[in-house]
Amino acid sequence: MKRLRSYGSISWLMVMVAAAICCNKHFDEPPVFSAANLKPTISIRQLRNMHFMGGFEQVADEQVIAGIVVANDSSDNFYKQIVIQDSTAGITIRLDGSSLYADYQLGLKIFVRLKDLWLGDYARMVQLGAGVDRSDPAYPELRAIPQPLFSRYIVKEDRHHVLPAVNISIEQLSDSLQSCLVRIPSVEMPPSDTGKGYADVINHVSVNRTIRSCNGSSAYLRTSGFADFAGVKTPRGNGVITAIYSVFRTEKQLMIRDTADVQFNGLRCTGAGAKLLFAEDFESAAANTDLQLSGWKNLPESGSIKYQVKQAGGNQYAEISAFASAQAAVVSWLVSPPVNLSNSANEVLTFTTRDGFDNGATLQIYVSSNYDGGNTPWKAKWTALKATVSKGTQAGPGAWLGSGSISLGGYSGTIYLAFRYEGADPASAVDKRTTTFQLDNIRIAGN
Repeated sequence: MKRLRSYGSISWLMVMVAAAICCNKHFDEPPVFSAANLKPTISIRQLRNMHFMGGFEQVADEQVIAGIVVANDSSDNFYKQIVIQDSTAGITIRLDGSSLYADYQLGLKIFVRLKDLWLGDYARMVQLGAGVDRSDPAYPELRAIPQPLFSRYIVKEDRHHVLPAVNISIEQLSDSLQSCLVRIPSVEMPPSDTGKGYADVINHVSVNRTIRSCNGSSAYLRTSGFADFAGVKTPRGNGVITAIYSVFRTEKQLMIRDTADVQFNGLRCTGAGAKLLFAEDFESAAANTDLQLSGWKNLPESGSIKYQVKQAGGNQYAEISAFASAQAAVVSWLVSPPVNLSNSANEVLTFTTRDGFDNGATLQIYVSSNYDGGNTPWKAKWTALKATVSKGTQAGPGAWLGSGSISLGGYSGTIYLAFRYEGADPASAVDKRTTTFQLDNIRIAGN
């Protein structure tokens, strides 16, 4: 009996120890959070109000904020950070990771568990992070949240949201709008900052460009030298900029997500605007003959068909078709004269087309910066442009169709345009591709 009681005591002790271990394991594991069981307990404005400039504050309570992602590192202009905003304010969150845009897309709503996180500021720009780096006591700085801890503090909602930018003027920019997406109309860059790279792409140095209104108020457009668009030329026109507002000490700064945030297509404060860099309407060419214009190349690569100049209703245009050529392969190039983009920015190509008797031939548009102007353009390197080209007309040519605005802003120096027709007129009716294409009103404009 004594041995049995001993076994019983040992068994009971083992049960108690196991239970204690299980209990400790249960309470040591962090709870699983999802967007469904999280709600914001304070606003971003209330969180920002906890901070005193120049100091660091740790959040000690179980508080939660929610916000919409309005900026990430998709273009590398924002480095190791995302910016979120709610209806009251915005804040920058420092995250020690890369390709943050893959997890924190624009428009994503996230919840941030604040307990143990820290508030700080960099030259008065308020930020949220994971601690304080005091390795240099004279210049302590906020630490970013380590990547393994992202999911501990940040919970993502499945739905995406549209958060409109705050419409405002440069004069109205203030600290209350830090880390907010703002929209400022009727602004431009001074001539000294136009037609230049947004930043120093060669040395990877950040650059400030001035944004100013017609009444003289100004702010800086800050761009990282590592941004994907650092080498893109700045526009010469006037218009709207959408950006994240930031500060550096007393400087007002704007940071864009990509160049689509800068829509300077209107006339400048002085009344100047976009200038025409190239234009061709074929009115000066002889009608009903192979197209011959100064600087243009009209060259067949396969077959012998060339572009011709046609006339209808008092309007002249270029036309091509493989119809009745009896040629098994027709590939023809119409190449523009050289166009110099060295002294312009934000160049846009437009043209119009019509098609008729469509049975599968194609007209494609290309751009090249290494074509030598010779008689074998197909040997050069060409890049296809995304343009709207008329197609699908079964009878004779119908209405003219605009190409849309095709950006050439990524190019500089001398370029050429090419209109490449590909068709066929073999004996077999099944294999015929003899669509007629007509081309007119080619324009390149830039700031």
